[in-house]
Amino acid sequence: MDPVTVIGLNPRGMALARVLAADARVTVWDESAPGTSPGEGLLPAESLRAALTDASLVLMCVDDYDASQRILAQAEPHLAADVVNLTSGTSAQAEQAAAGTRARYLDGALMGHPEHVGAPETVLVYSGSAEAFEHHRAVLDRLGGATYLGEAPGTASLYEVAMLNFAWATQLGFLHTAALLGTAQIPATTVAPLLIRWLSATVADVISDQARQIDDRDYPGDQEWLELDAPLMDHLVETSRARGLDTALPELVRALTARGIEAGRGGEGFASLAEIIRA
Repeated sequence: MDPVTVIGLNPRGMALARVLAADARVTVWDESAPGTSPGEGLLPAESLRAALTDASLVLMCVDDYDASQRILAQAEPHLAADVVNLTSGTSAQAEQAAAGTRARYLDGALMGHPEHVGAPETVLVYSGSAEAFEHHRAVLDRLGGATYLGEAPGTASLYEVAMLNFAWATQLGFLHTAALLGTAQIPATTVAPLLIRWLSATVADVISDQARQIDDRDYPGDQEWLELDAPLMDHLVETSRARGLDTALPELVRALTARGIEAGRGGEGFASLAEIIRA
């Protein structure tokens, strides 16, 4: 495997470097602590210029895009390697970074925590230079399951915020469920296995079906429809309030559903709320 330089020694950067060091010569550099010894198998660089020497790939994972842009600007005169930037940011920031370097540039997102790096099932998404993605595919696959999203550099960042939205919304649903059942002294660890089984056996199929409905903008209400769901949402809000819980989350769902019904979609399926969100 070609030599790799990892820039950024935050927990994610360290996890990336340690996984790659099993198969490659990995040099590391951090703007706040140049030359710091990061651990066995990793080669600390005293300067950014030294970190770039002989690297085939520069893998960036710093705290924000301000730092990323600053480091890339300093690196540009010495940069002969391809760049993969796993720093979290916006699509506009990714596009600006790609436009500001002569290197082949890939923007990416690690959809997991440091402990997930290196597992084949861990989701990582990339967009930008197709040539860079293919050339370094072996390195990227070592970090987890690599998915290429196309030439537009900002696509990976858009996926990141969209997938985080899904993760946070799902986790908030779980937290409210756990709190609600907790009022009856039911431990969260008791309900979690049931929810996981339900998600994999039923909810996953529902999401796949809803995805087709959203793309087709056709929301058949033959098995469930908004006017059928609405009373159940009332039950959730009333039960949560009666048991002393914050009702902001179920009230949000109920309010969106009410708007869908008011818009004439009461006989359509739950996925029809995509049209309300688009508005």
